[in-house]
Parts: sequence; structure tokens; C-alpha cells
Amino acid sequence: MKYFILILSIYSFFTLKAQEAENSKVQAGLTFYTGLNNLRPETKFIDNNGLGNNLGVGMSLNYSFSKTIGFYTGLIFDFETFKYKKGDSNLYYYYSDSEIFNKNGVTDANGNLTISESTSTLFSINNRTVKPLYLSIPTMLLFRTKFIGFYRYFGKFGVINNFLLNYKYNDQGTNMKSFNPNDNSVNFVNSNMMVIKRDLSIYKGFVGICGGADWNFTGSTCLIAELGYYYGFNNVSRNDALTGDSEKNRTIVSSFDSNDNPDNFEQLPFKQNQILLKVSILF
Repeated sequence: MKYFILILSIYSFFTLKAQEAENSKVQAGLTFYTGLNNLRPETKFIDNNGLGNNLGVGMSLNYSFSKTIGFYTGLIFDFETFKYKKGDSNLYYYYSDSEIFNKNGVTDANGNLTISESTSTLFSINNRTVKPLYLSIPTMLLFRTKFIGFYRYFGKFGVINNFLLNYKYNDQGTNMKSFNPNDNSVNFVNSNMMVIKRDLSIYKGFVGICGGADWNFTGSTCLIAELGYYYGFNNVSRNDALTGDSEKNRTIVSSFDSNDNPDNFEQLPFKQNQILLKVSILF
């Protein structure tokens, strides 16, 4: 009998400790995550160049419809790195100082160059590392168990919305001796550049699924760990069809005519997959 009373007392202690968190309608707090992202090129002009990484920091919020169903959202700054390299064709662009020029900036209506070698440089890309900063807003349904002692387990499904705030390119390749694409320099260069004319999409979205556990270690405060997989459903690069910009914002040249004028300005569409490990503390 005394063992039964002891077990009942322990069960009651765990249940009462978790009750405050379980009955909370809203929990909000800090979120940190790290992870890996993988590019899915949708053009022959570029290839994947290994895994990139993610680092996120911000605020999360869980709103409970009931003890087992809720809604998850937040505001998170997402610092990313992803990489690609040239594919089936050589890729070039014109730049000066920290600005990479788009088609409107280097050619007239007939496709002839409007810049000079004294003010610009032709660059041949070998590989590129992109370092964007996004504001991430998750919108996910939350399904969870009731507390078992201090712990409960959950799954989430929904959409992650990322809005572009800023980005930089780190390019490795060759500065050309002249605007002739066959006139190679012997110097291999590695330069950091800020793209002035936007060629990344202002929005990218992921549909994702994740799972994890809450630890209610005091009062209504929970430490939460989760692992998720996120599949990108739209192009990370700027989409001409949606923006109506035709080719004017493209920066990458794949071929030249007999007068060394750029002949084809290419779009480099690609999507992403991500795996994220996230830790949150919610109050």
C-alpha cells in the first residue's frame, strides 16, 4: 500500500509541475537554430558545389487551440551560406569596385557595350558563395501529446516564409585582361562584392515537417528541441516571369558575339532544401 501511495505521489508531483505549461494559451520566447542547406539547380549553367549552412536567431510563439493542437510562428533572422559553380558553360559578368552590372548597365538596345575597360572589368566565374540575410516567418500547425511527467512530444507541419533583407557574393574566378572573353589573365582572384541590382528573389518559401520534445523545467517555462526537413518550392533567384523585367536585371553572360559584345544574359534559377536543428526557450 505504501508503495502505491509513493507512486501516486510521484505521479501527482509530475502532473502538477507540468500543468501550468500545459494550460498556457500562449508561450513566447527565444529561438536559435543551425543547419544545412542544399541547392537544386534548375539550369545547365550551374552545378551544386557542396552543402551550405544556416544560423538563425529570433523569437518564436506557440498559440494553443487546445492542449494538443496549436499554431507556431515567429520572427527569426536567418543568416545563410550556399554555393554553386559553373556548369556546362563559362560564366562572366562586368563589375566596377563593389558593383556587378546588369544587362541595362552594360549594353544598349542593340546589345552593344556601353562601358569601357578603363571603368569596368570582365570577370570569369569559377564558383560562387552567396551569403544572404533573410527574415524568416514560420506558419506551422503544431500537434503534441499531453505532458508525460516533465516532457511532451510534438510534430509540426507548415510553411516557412523567408523575406530577403540583404546579401553578398564571394566569387572565385579570373579577371580578364580585356573585354575579350578569350584573353585570360594569369591571376586568380577571390573578391567580395555587394550586388547593387537585385538578382535574388525577395521571397522564398519552404514546406516543412519537424518533430521534437518540450521539457517543462520550471513553472510555464519550457526548453524545446526539434529537428526538421524543409523543401523549397520556389526559385531563390529572381524570377523574370513574375517581375516582368525580361532580361534587364540579369548579370551573368554565357556567350559573346564576334565583336565581343555579350550575346546571352542568363538567368540562374535554383531552389533549396534545408535540415534545421532548433532550440527554443518559451515562457
